[in-house]
Amino acid sequence: MEKQKILMIAYCFPPVGGIGTAGSQRVLKFVKYLQDYKWEPVILTVQEQYYEPYFSMDYALLDAVPHGTKIIRTSVIRWLTKILDYRKHVKTKYASKEKIDQSSEVGNSTDFSKKKWHQKIKDFITDLFEIPDEEMGWFFPGIFAGIGVIRREQIDVIYSTGKPWTAHLIGTVLKFFTGKPMIADFRDPWLTNPFRPKFSVLRDRLETYLERKVIERADLVIANTDELKDEFIRRFPQQPQGKFIALLNGFDPEDCDGLEKEIAECTRRFTITHTGFLYGKRDPKIFIDAVRLLLDEKRVDPNNIRIALVGSAQLPYNLEEYLHEKGLDGTIIRHDYVPYKQSLKYMQNSDILLLLQPGTTTQIPSKLFEYIGMRKPILAISPCEGATYNLVIGESIGSVTPPDNIQEIAEAIYSMYQEYKNGAYRNNANEEAYKKFNVKNIVKALAKNLDDLSSKV
Repeated sequence: MEKQKILMIAYCFPPVGGIGTAGSQRVLKFVKYLQDYKWEPVILTVQEQYYEPYFSMDYALLDAVPHGTKIIRTSVIRWLTKILDYRKHVKTKYASKEKIDQSSEVGNSTDFSKKKWHQKIKDFITDLFEIPDEEMGWFFPGIFAGIGVIRREQIDVIYSTGKPWTAHLIGTVLKFFTGKPMIADFRDPWLTNPFRPKFSVLRDRLETYLERKVIERADLVIANTDELKDEFIRRFPQQPQGKFIALLNGFDPEDCDGLEKEIAECTRRFTITHTGFLYGKRDPKIFIDAVRLLLDEKRVDPNNIRIALVGSAQLPYNLEEYLHEKGLDGTIIRHDYVPYKQSLKYMQNSDILLLLQPGTTTQIPSKLFEYIGMRKPILAISPCEGATYNLVIGESIGSVTPPDNIQEIAEAIYSMYQEYKNGAYRNNANEEAYKKFNVKNIVKALAKNLDDLSSKV
């Protein structure tokens, strides 16, 4: 069978782990299993030394990249770094001067207003270098490398995945120069993402324009939830509905091979585990408070419950201090970032897997599919509507509680605790969901859409 080639533009690709694991894993699994069909992936990504310091490197992920896969790694122009350093210097200088001016008895409101105006100009200039995101420095290296790869490798289809959205801009420009069909894979919403920071009106308008151009130029738009696909159809009614499809994430059964043999026999306590980055709306505080409530009411014995929060945390408070303040040091254990394989071990050694997904109805965290692959019941703290709710309840893989009700969260934990004590979780896997979200089925659907797309060219 003669292979066709697909250029996969992915900022996050092994060895990227940590907070980049979700993006890295989605593309990695596509690369791994597309080769079972008539498609040969060629990867366009970033050289390791150009990733930001907050990305962790997990070199074990490279072992899963199929042998012989062509990977083109480019530089990133970090032009913003010097601007940010300069802005920091200026802001520090102005901050010191403002304190002096404000303490002075002589009014100087005009100068102060001017300084605020100048600061806004500096912030605006900085914003320009971060549109559509802080990875914009990959735009030109990605285009130059991409044009060469498309010609040299005789690429048939261009695929881009975001976030970062810069990858979609690279794909769009490459389509313009080469005429190759393009697929834009949205792992998250762009403009409507509830986790998106608040920006200036001008930046919002520019990004709205860029998002629209990506959608218009793409031959196929992939959303990673049905709800996001429906949102795209509503927001872009001028585009044919058939342009939009949903390909959810999945789990790879091979990732779990050998895990049980490597895990030591755990002490038998009711064990709840959350894996992944804690930040922004993904805040465990209300869950922690619910656990404290159960212990205070003596409904759960602290010697019979263990909770693990595995992964980095960037919250507006110190998580360890909060756990200590609540007297939960020995009940809720914190583990900082661990490699992907180690996080799977923590999941495997648990009775319940915790999902924190407040504030959004169109997104499903990729870890939910890893949870399904572990065949463990799931406790999701998420709006009782939308993508996460629909999947957890629709597939009968756990329970969902609203993210703003401590009492309901406590009741959900207690109910699962009681079922655990009664032996309900010894054989609780939903085999239909396990089969459905095997990543091989997701890739099979992707391959079919690639075949349909290439046949139209």
